[in-house]
Amino acid sequence: MTEPPIDVHTYYRQVTDIDIGEIAHELLGGRITQQSRQILFCDCPNHRSQSHRSLHVWLDKQGWFCHGCGTGGDVLQLVEFVRHGVATRGHSGRMPDSHRDARDFLAARAGLSPLSKAASGNMEESEENYRMAVRVREALTALADVYHERLLGNAEVLGWLRAKYRIGDETLERLKIGFAEDGEASAARILMEGPGGFTLRELTATSAFRPTPQDGIVPFFDRRIVFPYWSRGRVVFMIGRRTPWTPDQEWERSKYKKLAVRNERNHEHVAGCIRNDVLYNEDVLLTRPERVIITEGVTDCISLMEHGFPVVSPVTVQIREADWERLLPKLAGVKTVYICQDNEVSEAGMHGALKTARILAGHGIATRVAFLPLGDKQKAARQKLAVLASGAAEADELMADAKIDVNEFFASGK
Repeated sequence: MTEPPIDVHTYYRQVTDIDIGEIAHELLGGRITQQSRQILFCDCPNHRSQSHRSLHVWLDKQGWFCHGCGTGGDVLQLVEFVRHGVATRGHSGRMPDSHRDARDFLAARAGLSPLSKAASGNMEESEENYRMAVRVREALTALADVYHERLLGNAEVLGWLRAKYRIGDETLERLKIGFAEDGEASAARILMEGPGGFTLRELTATSAFRPTPQDGIVPFFDRRIVFPYWSRGRVVFMIGRRTPWTPDQEWERSKYKKLAVRNERNHEHVAGCIRNDVLYNEDVLLTRPERVIITEGVTDCISLMEHGFPVVSPVTVQIREADWERLLPKLAGVKTVYICQDNEVSEAGMHGALKTARILAGHGIATRVAFLPLGDKQKAARQKLAVLASGAAEADELMADAKIDVNEFFASGK
């Protein structure tokens, strides 16, 4: 009886589910010449360096890049680079022995069998699926760079973003927050003609581009602020926030729009690695912090990150049921989990926080719910709502003003 193909996405996630800082300390040791809260500066073992700090290991993004060698990647590619001097990327066909050795090294750390045993007779297919996942994530990472440059080049949109969210320039750069706008040179053409040489199939597989009946592609995001999800040193997902410049079309009216995931009905072009099952900033859990905050929105999460807090966000009211099996072991060693959601009239954020707290407490994880205090704007809006006639036109605007979230809490100077 033929066994079904192994879920290669899950396997590679499990073997790379280890803090890159821990592996860097183990393999590079005395070559770490300086470190900050976010970066280890290392003397690369594969080229001579006058600065002795050209290899940067990103603790926040769980990735690395050597400026002397011009290569980088995730923890798996770091192991391969240090042990064999190469970092396999979107390799076609059978993976080289250097990649397999690095993969087996991490699999042993994770208590997993080598893929050659776990995959049974599907080894080649499993490695081809991984190759496609690497290319898709490289395409998303390159697209994040394009959109980031578009944001920096549009003073009006950049000013709107800064005024609304008070996100600092260093954070904008580090997270590659961008603006999805196609000028004379479309983003797709830049990615196909640039160093990556991505194909139409690879670009549509990212879900950031949709195929057209005329064998072309169009961007999924249209004049939205794009927040990339970073994991293992690469962009693995994206969410777009509506702006005053987003077209006034029915399909563009939602405040936030996430990449579509694969289905056989109308998204069969999307790669299987595009999954809405990663929390924003989830890799922070690999560093095993003593305390973690769970918050609601992407900009709330970014505000807490800027202030030095270990934080994750499902970018919705609560974590999906299907994700708890993966997340609970990562949260088990946390001393305290704090949940801080929106404070709104409907109390949807509070209800979601309490549901999450009950799940965590039921697994023996100490949990606290933080309640954001209202500012003068929220208090005034709620007083007006209390006396407002039912169905009044200004109700929606007052409801928005009556809400406070983490981002606004910090942006208001608190």
